[in-house]
Amino acid sequence: MEKQDILHVSVRRIVEFSLQGGDIAPASLSAMQAGARGHKARQAQINEESERTVRWQGDCEGVAFDISGRIDILHTSHADPLIEEIKLISPSAPLPEAALPVHRMQAVCYAHMLCEECLYPAIRVQITYVTQEGLVRAAFPETLTQDEAKALFFSMLTPFAVWEKQLRTFRALRDTSLQSLPFPFAAYRPGQREMAAQVYTAIRLQKRLFATLPTGTGKSAATLYPALKALGEGKTRQIFYLTARGTARQAATDALALMRAKGLKARSVVLTAKEKICPLEFKRCHPDHCLRAKGHYDRERAAIIALMQESDDWTSERIIKTAQAYSVCPFELSLALCEIADVVICDYNYAFDPAVRLQRIFERGLRVTLLIDEAHNLPSRVRGMLSAALSSQSVALLRREVGKTGSRRDPLYKAFKPLIDLLRSVSQDNFPIEELHACISALLDTLSAHLSNAKNAFLIESFRDLLAFRAALERYGAAPDRYALLLTEAGKEKHVHLLALDIAEHLKACTRRMLGSVFFSATLDPLPAMKQMLGGEEADALFALPSPFPRENLLILQRSVDTRYEKRAASIDEIVRCLAAMFDAKGGNYIAFFPSYAYLALAAEKLAELRADIPLNTQERGMDESTRDQFLDRIRSAQQPLLSLCVLGGVFSEGVDLPGAQLIGAAVIGVGLPQINDEQNRLRRYYDQTLQDGFSSTYRYPGMHKVLQAAGRVIRSEEDKGVILLLDERYREFAYARLLPAHYQYQSVADCHEIHARTKDFWRAHGII
Repeated sequence: MEKQDILHVSVRRIVEFSLQGGDIAPASLSAMQAGARGHKARQAQINEESERTVRWQGDCEGVAFDISGRIDILHTSHADPLIEEIKLISPSAPLPEAALPVHRMQAVCYAHMLCEECLYPAIRVQITYVTQEGLVRAAFPETLTQDEAKALFFSMLTPFAVWEKQLRTFRALRDTSLQSLPFPFAAYRPGQREMAAQVYTAIRLQKRLFATLPTGTGKSAATLYPALKALGEGKTRQIFYLTARGTARQAATDALALMRAKGLKARSVVLTAKEKICPLEFKRCHPDHCLRAKGHYDRERAAIIALMQESDDWTSERIIKTAQAYSVCPFELSLALCEIADVVICDYNYAFDPAVRLQRIFERGLRVTLLIDEAHNLPSRVRGMLSAALSSQSVALLRREVGKTGSRRDPLYKAFKPLIDLLRSVSQDNFPIEELHACISALLDTLSAHLSNAKNAFLIESFRDLLAFRAALERYGAAPDRYALLLTEAGKEKHVHLLALDIAEHLKACTRRMLGSVFFSATLDPLPAMKQMLGGEEADALFALPSPFPRENLLILQRSVDTRYEKRAASIDEIVRCLAAMFDAKGGNYIAFFPSYAYLALAAEKLAELRADIPLNTQERGMDESTRDQFLDRIRSAQQPLLSLCVLGGVFSEGVDLPGAQLIGAAVIGVGLPQINDEQNRLRRYYDQTLQDGFSSTYRYPGMHKVLQAAGRVIRSEEDKGVILLLDERYREFAYARLLPAHYQYQSVADCHEIHARTKDFWRAHGII
């Protein structure tokens, strides 16, 4: 049973819970900043105590609380003390007739806490509405006796305590189920038990673990099971299972389903991106645009209770269905469920992206464990989160779009000119950070009012781009050595790219307060370098699991072909002959992974010319979820031999499970190196200085991660048998060969005839042909 520890909570959270209601309103950074300025301006006018901390400790409904808050201004110079709560109001907004209940009750709770502390028989409270300059536009004072303040305080605390008691009752059932929960499979695969022990230890010691496990070894079960055991023992409060792709989440949900079948009682939620889960064609969270946004919080708790009564498995489908029944936003509903779920399965960005990080979880200091799947993807993903770009041309296009609804004399249209002019004037030697920040902020303030009812997707997206660039600009100003300033010119137009070089410090900060962070992947080699790149520290552990599968079940052939960009046209005939040789040796499902769509198209054209008898299944650019499913369905349901052509590093090269006869061979063309460009070379120079091997960190490691992920589609279980064909001469170089797993003992072949012969011998040795 869960240890009934003291619940630390703020007054604001209690009041907002008990008085929950209203619309989904777009968050405004400028409004929050204006509110902070209004608070400071008002406090500066009054010679009284500001930001007075108050605290209350006690029991309610059997729950022990430690409640804290800060009084904006405490007036004590007169006989009767006065608690003043400051709230922002626009100079042009209509004056309120009374204080909003949520504002009043926050001050009233402070009143009770102060009365208990100071033994006041009575106390005054006042809600003051001010402009950002501190001008008082309305004030609502009242006097409360100690008993009145106490009764109102408990009218807020009791509903919150009852809810918390319900959650604790379920957690007690959860912990009981976890005590006797067996491993979800009949037996551990070789190395799984050791991995589980490492995960448990990382959580117990509150450290990071960096682990590499071959594909098909049951990573999800080997990490979730020990994390859940630690959860049941009170060593963590919540588990976040983070993935890079939606396809990878299925492995986590499947592992939980197996454990539920064994008796697990735990609540899990799958977070789906707003763009995918929102039912509206034009996605805008505003009560004037979306009926569900209007009054969402009036209905949200009823929807949560309905889900709690229906199931512990809160899938996207269940959330969408319940959101429709209660007319609430499915995305906001799923975010609310994150606060009470035991396991949250979601994308990296909800933990690491400063723009969308779940503040309700991570900024409240909750005791959370992170299980980070496919961690080899983190460097590029996090770098994208921290980087941003802006061009004078894009701002000019935004101005043109705004001008369609007005004229060039409109103040809004004119507001763009200072930023456009400034962007056109910047250079490496003249990059005025503060002036740029002020320009962007002024434009955002002007633009935000215009966009309150906007239904133009381009305007909304451009507004977000401006916000992202301003945030990156702030980070660049604070730590310029962690960024590269990349400028490109096209005539008078300038393009500014703030490229994040160092992601280690950001990841270190994000994981420092976690109760264990496990970075794991089939391709996290070399572990010491990846640990350093991902923010690991000396006390953090490394763990490598060898392949548990019989080596004789996998044939790896290497053919030296020059697949470098300038040689691709000359090498395509040989590539096609090698693919055909593998395909002809035994009929079945194969995938060939190419370094680019252009190379893939060249191969498809050549195959149609030379081997029209080979059925092709070709990945195309921009495939949506439905088209991707159809692509995989064709592989899984194929009754005749099929050769699929895919892009290396694309959606089908990792996180896709094709066991048994669904896939018996894969060819990897090239070594997966990222495209050489200015950004990559700046990154290379940075890692030359910090990791002493810039080329490997920037090009070779990411390339080989893609290679091994693609090759890992072939062997998924102890029974699987298959062939991997590595087509590139660089696999014979030590720098690349050392990055192959120990069980990848490849045989070099001289030509396509030898590929056919050795492949045929392999299948014959296994009695399959």
